[in-house]
Amino acid sequence: MTSYLGDLKEYFVLSRKEAAGIAACVLLAIISYVVTRGTLLENGPRVLPAELFVQDPVFSALSKVGPIVLALLLGLLINSRILMPGAAYSGKYLLRVAIALMGARVTVDVLSMASPIGVVIILGVMAFTLGIALYLGKRWGMERDTSSLIGTGNSICGVSACLCVAPVVNARPHNLHAVIGVISILGLVGVFLVPWIASAAGLTDAQSAVLIGGSLHEIGNVVPAAEIYQNVLGGGDVLGLVLAYKMIRVAMLVVVAYILAQMVSRQTDENKKGVFVKPQGFLLVFVGVAAAVSLLILLEPSLGGDVKTMLVNVSTSLLTVAMAGVGLAMELRGTIRTGARLLPVTTLVWIAQLILLLGLTVILV
Repeated sequence: MTSYLGDLKEYFVLSRKEAAGIAACVLLAIISYVVTRGTLLENGPRVLPAELFVQDPVFSALSKVGPIVLALLLGLLINSRILMPGAAYSGKYLLRVAIALMGARVTVDVLSMASPIGVVIILGVMAFTLGIALYLGKRWGMERDTSSLIGTGNSICGVSACLCVAPVVNARPHNLHAVIGVISILGLVGVFLVPWIASAAGLTDAQSAVLIGGSLHEIGNVVPAAEIYQNVLGGGDVLGLVLAYKMIRVAMLVVVAYILAQMVSRQTDENKKGVFVKPQGFLLVFVGVAAAVSLLILLEPSLGGDVKTMLVNVSTSLLTVAMAGVGLAMELRGTIRTGARLLPVTTLVWIAQLILLLGLTVILV
């Protein structure tokens, strides 16, 4: 077991061979932001007018895709051995930094907006989703890392969650990449499907917020879904509440990752039952950032808000750079072949999640 200091030193092991790949990842991230947000990175300088993403159908569609997913897709289109070392570094170490800084999203001011019953429902559905993914994976002879990724991606926060738990479940690259692709597709479908379900079912705004925030995968999914619910389907302004429920799920990322690490450890060696598994360092930083920013917001709201905004912008931009690295490092043919096999079970898990969440929301909220 390496020390946390030893883990940290790995982040600084860089050479010239990584430079080209890291530069390519940054460039792909910038391109993705320009064509989906009109900015250079998250909330960076604007280079295209905001009206373009409302009035032009092509740019409007790209804005729904979002920079994170687009960076992954662009990376998939490039196959270069020269870029591989830097892509691998971005997809591993820059990703972990991005996830650690994501703790700035999970602050007390946001979490306090969620209703207690809504939180209970979402936590229960999360446990159900992870459990049914593991169960179906075992019944259908899937590898454990794959079913763990499917359950985590659906139940928590999509691609980010998959990438976070991948090292603790010893995920094989082709399985990880395939699940990421499938989860991304379902997330895009959900942007339009889930608000429509909420409207068609006649849910109240409070109920719709639980359904949207508790079922969609990415932050980039829930924001446009909430906007569609309000501006297209005539619902209320639920974005703040939707983000609160979404952040409840993100906050559970550390817990789920640790539980899965324990499970993998016990399955690897039955003699390890009860042995402590060291939490990943970047997950501990995630918790520390969430606590520190929450405390700062409580003591100095204005300064805390500015710090939170800065960290969220850096985190999201780094995550986009990391996703470009993940795309560049993918073996496309194997990913597509595995993804086609995983699509039915991943979709089934998500549908079961939606049905349970909808039923509990109608009955209890």
